[in-house]
Amino acid sequence: MTEGYTHGEMCECLGKSVPYVRRLQTQLALLFLKKGELYPDAYIRFMRKVISLRTFNVPVEEIKELFTREKRILEIMHFDAVSDSPVWYMAEGEHPIKSETHLLLTGHDLGFPIASDAIQCNLDFRERDPELFGGHEMGEDIRRVLEIYVKALRKIDSRVRDERNVLLDALSWAGGGLMAD
Repeated sequence: MTEGYTHGEMCECLGKSVPYVRRLQTQLALLFLKKGELYPDAYIRFMRKVISLRTFNVPVEEIKELFTREKRILEIMHFDAVSDSPVWYMAEGEHPIKSETHLLLTGHDLGFPIASDAIQCNLDFRERDPELFGGHEMGEDIRRVLEIYVKALRKIDSRVRDERNVLLDALSWAGGGLMAD
């Protein structure tokens, strides 16, 4: 594991041009590091997932919606208070793509199945008597935010499953390349 990557090195690791990566960063409103600062491994893992989703023809707007939902979940659960990093939302370390407990893009392990009603046994999200302030003023219900997230994730999952056979066909057609050796 390295300390980090320059923007050019990151693009090389991702196998994409600088303009392509910059466009994705801009469209997703991602942090651009200043000259001399290095992108961490977590940033590259995040970008790899975004590029993979784009390869499956998932629109940037759907990726952005999923990313926004993930950050909101992390904020509600106070993950943002754990780190001073400007990319606090990107989990460190390797994590599985298919996981019941990890967020897809950011990779954070929530410690409970995302699509389940069991949030955490020590938290109580039952309905209460009305408060002095409305729900939007007091904070969002994590269950509601997760429900919206899972709906967006299922939409993307469906698109990826539909596109999978097309990509497999293209890969078999291309084989080792388009030119005979």
